[in-house]
Amino acid sequence: QKRRRSSIIRMIDKADKNSDQKVDFEEFALLMKENEMDGTIQRASEAAGRKADDIDSEKEEKNLQKRAGKFKLSKDDVNASIYGNLSAVKVAETQELVLAKIDEFDAEVKATPPNKIKAFMMAMEKIPETIDNDYKLMFLRAELFDVKKAVVRCCRHWDFVLEMFGPEKAFLPLTQAGALCDDAETLRAPIFNDTGVKDEHGQHIFLLNYRSTDSTKLDYRAVCRCTVYVVMKRLERDEEAQKNGCVVQMLFPESTKTWNMKISKNMLAYTRNGVPARIASLQVMYPVGLFKIMFRMLRILAGSLSIRMKIFDGTKEDVLAKLKAVGIDKESVPEVLGGNLALDREKYVQELAELEK
Repeated sequence: QKRRRSSIIRMIDKADKNSDQKVDFEEFALLMKENEMDGTIQRASEAAGRKADDIDSEKEEKNLQKRAGKFKLSKDDVNASIYGNLSAVKVAETQELVLAKIDEFDAEVKATPPNKIKAFMMAMEKIPETIDNDYKLMFLRAELFDVKKAVVRCCRHWDFVLEMFGPEKAFLPLTQAGALCDDAETLRAPIFNDTGVKDEHGQHIFLLNYRSTDSTKLDYRAVCRCTVYVVMKRLERDEEAQKNGCVVQMLFPESTKTWNMKISKNMLAYTRNGVPARIASLQVMYPVGLFKIMFRMLRILAGSLSIRMKIFDGTKEDVLAKLKAVGIDKESVPEVLGGNLALDREKYVQELAELEK
């Protein structure tokens, strides 16, 4: 045990690039990559009497459920998030409620110190026609009409947009010829996908497929820009997705050699804090090897969203049965996950381009 502890300390010392005796996300990912290559992780798992491919998904989910209290989320909210019991998280909207909450939204923005909403203020000044009532309503729905949280989410959305697009493109039209004019190749990489379907509870399904390409060869900012584009194009035209929330199915790479850590870090941060939609569930699909170990790190990065994670492991038949139990039948499951749903990225990109003309 002492030998194992000293070995871990040496690994951390090696990864601690800024010598602060802590390992941040990027240092941790680098550590995992380096030690996957030399077999350290596999040997450590076997030394502990547990192979890297073994994980008790039911036990892990119980651990996630215990975290609900930490984030002040009710059991109903957790069940609604994962199993589609939307009665606990669905707001009965009336015109009076919507208009009142939009007024409160505007008042909360005015009451917020300017230094905390710089990017959003820039958006309101440069593209006021975009920041209309329908736009604000997306963020209100994402936070179940909690006005303070909705304003914070909206501001973080614009912080993210400004960081990823830069001031030159952040306020251009969110189109392939506008803000994504230099991202045509990245947009065609099927990493973050709109499946075009919903589960039986009306929650829209996105697929984050890290196995589709070697993401280390892509610029993480370009991937994040394309993700914002895909999400916003869905939400802007789909009120049902705004009201019922979204499901994100995540298929991680089989090796860290093809994993771009910056994409994961930034996309999880945006999903947690900025995306204008309620993320109903994060579905971890077919976790294998090293990523079953890294699942614990993923919980930390996901923050309050971690209790909305559900693991779908086992054979293809096992996974399809589990998906069926939460309201997703085989016809709505992408082929890459064992279902019958064919996703054509090229066609998807072309259809959106036609709509933007």
